[in-house]
Amino acid sequence: MILVTGATGQLGLQIVQQLAVRLPGAGAGRLAVSVRDPERAGALAARGIEVRRGNFDQPEALRATFAGASRLVIVSTDGPKAQRIAQHRNAIEAARAAGVEHILYTSFLDADAASPSEFAQVHADSEAALVASGVGHTILRNGMYADFLPMTFAGALNCGLLQLPAGVGRVSYLSRNELAAAIAAATVAPRLEKCIYELTGQTAHDYHDLAARVGTATGKTLRYESVGEDAYAGVLEGVGTPAWLARAMANMFTAVAAGRLARTTNDFAALVGHPPKSIDCLIAEFFRAV
Repeated sequence: MILVTGATGQLGLQIVQQLAVRLPGAGAGRLAVSVRDPERAGALAARGIEVRRGNFDQPEALRATFAGASRLVIVSTDGPKAQRIAQHRNAIEAARAAGVEHILYTSFLDADAASPSEFAQVHADSEAALVASGVGHTILRNGMYADFLPMTFAGALNCGLLQLPAGVGRVSYLSRNELAAAIAAATVAPRLEKCIYELTGQTAHDYHDLAARVGTATGKTLRYESVGEDAYAGVLEGVGTPAWLARAMANMFTAVAAGRLARTTNDFAALVGHPPKSIDCLIAEFFRAV
């Protein structure tokens, strides 16, 4: 039995959909999901996918949620740093106690306790907890989501200026759907060559280049200007972003400026069988309606 957590979330749901394509009978009898509110997963239940209630803040109950699962896909949660660290540790310990044979964990490309990025610090702790658990595991370090590019460029499309605390750092992008495909492929693979897969886009670009490409795609003249982390966090808070998320987004770009998300790998192709979409293809896809 394969069990996927967070299956009503955006990444979790797409992983389940990708698994259903790869499993006999669309996953019926072979695939289960863990969600906070089973009523929101009615469409999955109607397809024969077993729906279980699971809450990472309730570790004792999680043991029953994970019972009988041989492979568990832990989709990382959202929230402030300390909350996420505690939740991920709870899930990993519950999986160990439930006898799960193999955990697949959705991490972040820059998973390092020394990173300025809070996201990276969270995932570094979770990866360490996985290793300490003694459970067989595969870590899937996700690159930056192309799905967020329209939000990142929203202000720039109105005023012509993109301001981020990313310096001249480079980053690669993949779509959430592509990441889900790679995670699903790893989940059903009879054998995996590595413990850690770094899922990146084909090429890495700085934001001067990305602004020019988005400008070409949208018919607008855009330029990029690097700003300080505090200034960017303040802008995000000013439009209603929770303070913890505004700071986490800002220091993620600080990590980009430090060159911590610039590398690219062939891991996506190794799992899926073909390379990820080019950056121009992704821009055309996500800015089509803009």
